Amino acid sequence: MLQKWITSIGLDIGTSTTKLIVSKLLIANQQNQFTLPGCQIIDRRVTYASSIYTTPMLNDVEIDVQRLTVLLEQEYKNAGISLDQVEAGISLDQVEAGAVIITGETARKKNAESIVHYLAEHAGDFVVATAGADLEGILAAKGSGAIERSAETNAVIANIDVGGGTANIALCQNGKVIETFTLHVGGRLIRLNSEGFVTYVSSHLTEFLKNNSLTLREGEKATFEKLSSICQLLAEETVNYVNALNQNSSLIVSPHTRSSIPEMIMVSGGVGAMMEKQKPKTVKEVAIHGDVGPLLAYHFQSIQVSQAAETTRATVIGAGMQNTEVSGSTVYIGSKRLPLKNIPIVEIPVQQEEKWNPLMFQERARAACMQASTIFRAEDPPAAIALSHFPYCSYKMLQELAKVISAEFIACFKGAKCLVVLCEQDIAKALGQALAKQGKELEIICLDQIDFTHGDYIDLGLPVAGEAISVSVKTLAFSS
Repeated sequence: MLQKWITSIGLDIGTSTTKLIVSKLLIANQQNQFTLPGCQIIDRRVTYASSIYTTPMLNDVEIDVQRLTVLLEQEYKNAGISLDQVEAGISLDQVEAGAVIITGETARKKNAESIVHYLAEHAGDFVVATAGADLEGILAAKGSGAIERSAETNAVIANIDVGGGTANIALCQNGKVIETFTLHVGGRLIRLNSEGFVTYVSSHLTEFLKNNSLTLREGEKATFEKLSSICQLLAEETVNYVNALNQNSSLIVSPHTRSSIPEMIMVSGGVGAMMEKQKPKTVKEVAIHGDVGPLLAYHFQSIQVSQAAETTRATVIGAGMQNTEVSGSTVYIGSKRLPLKNIPIVEIPVQQEEKWNPLMFQERARAACMQASTIFRAEDPPAAIALSHFPYCSYKMLQELAKVISAEFIACFKGAKCLVVLCEQDIAKALGQALAKQGKELEIICLDQIDFTHGDYIDLGLPVAGEAISVSVKTLAFSS
């Protein structure tokens, strides 16, 4: 069994805090005479966790990239990672996996996208992106222990990751995230000074406050009682929505239909970390961080939800330690384009009928590719075709699949020269060979053993163990 340790970094730039974690991942290529070769991450070890910093801001709408860079360079030094190959220790060139994730309200700052590109050049060879709510919730659920707990108990576990600007919720069952959604609930949506004067009220709270016959304005001196009432209502609204006791909320970030009811709720994030502290009794105690985070934490605690095993670093642990997958070894790579980044995923169910029906699959493939061609920019590859609901595949079915995928891809993405296909099963090499025969003008990359149900974009890295390549599935979102 071939094994290899790789270094992974996770950096989370959130609404309230910024933190970094360095870990080691042990990649193993496991094979014997009775099984196909397969790669997986078999061990994870945290080697360094940074202090938790207040995210540096120039003002309410811009991140301070200069101070952020100084912070990052210092933490790399503390972790023994050198920016200069000549210095001792690990250099950035030796960091083979990880993620820099800009999350929450910070992802919506006007210079967030430029910072993403800056970090991409200075942070090492790994995923750098602003995180959409889905990815952020999934990473937090991994880091907090919710996914692991759901695998152990077979119960539906909800993880609410409450930060400065949003509460990202992931429902987990049998070790997988089955549902995600986000609410405008966070400690820094209301900011105030030690005397109780309100310095900021998020516009996302306007309708919610009005619906509850409450008002709160900048410049107003807020009473402890009013702040407590608002925080109590925010906590109750969040938990009631998670429990599907109400199907609509003015705080929901994007339209969402609830489908699962959790048997247990845990809270992570900066607000989750404060749940173990005593209830603040004065406005001065509430405003210790310049916001209402401590009071919001108390009201989550008072409605008897559980504090997650890992709270403040839940997101960054997910990014640094678990947002890296390794493809199976039965891959087909007929291209020299690797590494590739930010490829949108287009999921197409292979079989939804009782029996394989190539005409029905062709209809689904055509509709999916046509929609994708109108949404995504004309990059190459323009999208990755992800095949789900994959039954047993005969030789004839394999050839029909390849014919349909190739024809519809070429028809919808005129001018594209590279086709990426993702499979759940160990069939990538055979399917890749069949695709190569169908579309001789296309470069084919076909990968298996990829869990693509939890993300909207995929990064494909260089080979890390044999033919297998590192893969990161993620959601990108640059809001205007």
